[in-house]
Amino acid sequence: MGKSRFVVSADWVESQLGQPGFRVVDASWYLPAQKRNGAAEYAEGHIPGAVFFDQDAIADHATGLPHSLPSPDFFADTMGKLGISERDVTVVYDGPGFFSAPRVWWMLRAMGAEKVYVLDGGLDGWKRDGRPLETDLPEPEPAVFTPKFRGRRVTTFEEMRGIVDNGTAQVVDARGGGRFTGEEAEPRAGMRSGHMPGARSLPAASLSEGGHLKDLDTLKAMMDEAGIDLSRPVVTSCGSGVTAAVVTLALESLGHTNNSLYDGSWSEWGSRADTPVVTGPAETLDPPAHGPIKAHVTQLEMTAPPRQSLPMPVNLHTAIIVAKDIPLHYYRYLYRQVGKRWHWYKRLRMPDDELEAILRNERVSVTVLYVNGAPAGFFELNKLSDEVVELSYFGLFEHALGLGIGKWFLLQALYSAWQMNPKKVIVSTNTLDHPRALPLYQMMGFAPVGTSEAWVEPMSDAELLALAKRD
Repeated sequence: MGKSRFVVSADWVESQLGQPGFRVVDASWYLPAQKRNGAAEYAEGHIPGAVFFDQDAIADHATGLPHSLPSPDFFADTMGKLGISERDVTVVYDGPGFFSAPRVWWMLRAMGAEKVYVLDGGLDGWKRDGRPLETDLPEPEPAVFTPKFRGRRVTTFEEMRGIVDNGTAQVVDARGGGRFTGEEAEPRAGMRSGHMPGARSLPAASLSEGGHLKDLDTLKAMMDEAGIDLSRPVVTSCGSGVTAAVVTLALESLGHTNNSLYDGSWSEWGSRADTPVVTGPAETLDPPAHGPIKAHVTQLEMTAPPRQSLPMPVNLHTAIIVAKDIPLHYYRYLYRQVGKRWHWYKRLRMPDDELEAILRNERVSVTVLYVNGAPAGFFELNKLSDEVVELSYFGLFEHALGLGIGKWFLLQALYSAWQMNPKKVIVSTNTLDHPRALPLYQMMGFAPVGTSEAWVEPMSDAELLALAKRD
């Protein structure tokens, strides 16, 4: 039973107090019904050195909604005044443990901080254990917080409307079950009760027990029971954008990264007259279809080198390296990271000796893209004959999507292919690949020359687990 990598123990936090580059943030915020005041409790006693993050003040007040995410510049300025840099190791806590702290954990990560954690057990547990407290208000030395805003972590109202209309992502509602079904009134006046059409219910309060986030196996089982498919995109929502981050924390803990948070949440959706609202329990889901997936394949070829050129991406340190004698486990890692969204399974199922024979063939080359020192994609070329080179595989890691390097990297792959002096370069793509793959190949000079149908057999959970153990 694993624990979330984003959650740290009170023992560990206590051992780090006072260390350079270690920061503690009290993010306590409560609903009126909880009859608690975060600022007052902070003044009465907080973890030594902790600064108070006022979630009502550190927000965009122009939206008319509670707790809207502020601009990166405003957030950075505030963090700097609190003595926090995006490079620091930062632990966030609240009273109960997992109520409002994950919201600030999410905000910091959305603004570019990486080493951000939530205190297991919260301040209530810290106090029960008799750990040190202080009442002095710290005067932190100002710091520089350089924001790197990750917009994909935030869903806007217009995007939310589209998601509800066309089902491009799953909506997970973190409010209590009664508010989700509409049996309980909303705590804010003027809001309708119920939920967005198609939403799934996963109350934030159910994800922790006694102030401790539940173990990963339990979180996964709860996701399954709620009807949440971890292979698909997820948008989290709640009352005002605070407890939705508890679900986001659980998703990220399970390795789900294709998620965002609807910042306006029910405060926005439920208060408008032009948004659809349904009541009652979540829709009953049909069991997932089991069997091969049919794909429409397009074969393409280009008969002359690309004429266009693209500048190297700015503000990124890139390196493209041919991986001579690439280890099988590293190749499979690249293959999984690029292909997990596009149903690439063929090479994962290959026995070691068969895959080894392909990769050691002198006509086959694997080239890896590194961005800022980390692998970010790869392409594989196969010289089928003196006249034909195949671009067998090409793609980027998920974290590299949106950096503006896709076209440039594809151009580098094509340059490499044409350096082999073929008469044509071929590639194939199918309807399970990225939807922009086919038009991108055509833009680069490929022309369709044939089509076919193919059946892809998805990998079971057992197969994926066995693969992980093998590598």
